[in-house]
Amino acid sequence: MGSQTDNNDFSSGLKSTAEIVEKRLDMLLPSESELPVSLHKAMRYSTLQGGKRLRAILCIWGHRLAGNSYPEEALDAACAIECLHAYTLIHDDLPSIDDDGLRRGLPSCHIRFGEAIALLAGDALQALAFEILSRGARVPDENRIYAIGILSKAAGSRMLVGGQVADLEGEGKRPTEDMVKFIHRRKTAELISASISVGAALETIEPEMIEEIADIGRKAGLAFQIVDDILDQEGDASVVGKGLRKDDKRGKITWPAAFGMASSRDTARALVDECKSRIRALGDDGDLEKLFEYILERIS
Repeated sequence: MGSQTDNNDFSSGLKSTAEIVEKRLDMLLPSESELPVSLHKAMRYSTLQGGKRLRAILCIWGHRLAGNSYPEEALDAACAIECLHAYTLIHDDLPSIDDDGLRRGLPSCHIRFGEAIALLAGDALQALAFEILSRGARVPDENRIYAIGILSKAAGSRMLVGGQVADLEGEGKRPTEDMVKFIHRRKTAELISASISVGAALETIEPEMIEEIADIGRKAGLAFQIVDDILDQEGDASVVGKGLRKDDKRGKITWPAAFGMASSRDTARALVDECKSRIRALGDDGDLEKLFEYILERIS
């Protein structure tokens, strides 16, 4: 366990990195005054409402772990990931999917702007994510293309979208080990894995290094989703910032439903401990270790 000073330094670094991401996102997103105004307002509303910026920070610190030759490009890549993540949240909240009226303590995009604009804002944010990631003339072409490949694979039918479909189709069914792992690894874990991998890929495309970083990210992402499942059962909506107790109502496939609450906590802890050990072996300066531990702090 680090000293109080170390913990304060980490918290300060987390906050300052999130603030840098927020400022850069503000610059990269279309202005509210640019036509079509309703669309761009919805995009900004859904992307600039704070949040932990966990995926963006993983991208920036993943790049730092691998060498940190292109910090400005890593920041833009982090913003691209946040745009893609915002798109997934807009679509997740729609009545046809999770039907959630609250996001980060505010009305969801479709509540604020209507379903049609929300749907299109999500579409536009996904496109903007890849537009941003395709830039960065200083980064070697092979690295940039590799990073785009990582993110596009994570966002596609075999991973994120496929996981969402399996989540929808699993509603009301008896949860099985294979089913819950399929959904969680695709719907959540792969994008978290892609976040740290994209940052690293801007620096190196050495296969063993990238695969090790990616696998650590998947384990951290799985822990993150297990913690989310626990919070849906036991959390405080005013703290979490979104509607809770909805998974049981909809018959969602969750880790606690399949394995029980105590086992879920133990699994999240074991995954985080493994991530910390493996990232330390890659030369982490301690911040990524603390970031993985931060995942668990939400249920401590």
